Amino acid sequence: MKITFKGNIGKDAELRTVGEGENAYSVLSIWVAENKKRRDDVKETKWHKVTLWRRYAEVMAPYLKKGRRIEVEGTLNDVKTYTTQDNRIIAYADIWAEEVELMDRPEPAGDVPPEVTGTAAAPAEEETPWD
Repeated sequence: MKITFKGNIGKDAELRTVGEGENAYSVLSIWVAENKKRRDDVKETKWHKVTLWRRYAEVMAPYLKKGRRIEVEGTLNDVKTYTTQDNRIIAYADIWAEEVELMDRPEPAGDVPPEVTGTAAAPAEEETPWD
């Protein structure tokens, strides 16, 4: 299922390498808060775990810092839950990003990342050694 949303990054991106040798590839994970106002003016925050793959992950990593506003287009991989310290169960969407757009101005010392095409695809199902 395709999904598009805007939100703020909750903490700096985490870039890691999965696999070894020629089979190794980069995976980047970020947590994004999507804030919406309901009709009764109550603010609602939904969290999403967003994953970028391979070269796209490497190129975008320096730009995906806490507080940045982004728009994400991707595929809903799963809906998962976690338990808070006060035993509340919170659901979040696990999204595999196809495109991430920076919505705010880049840092003064940084530039807009170069366009990267054809590198955001997730590995085949048998290549996912996590979760």
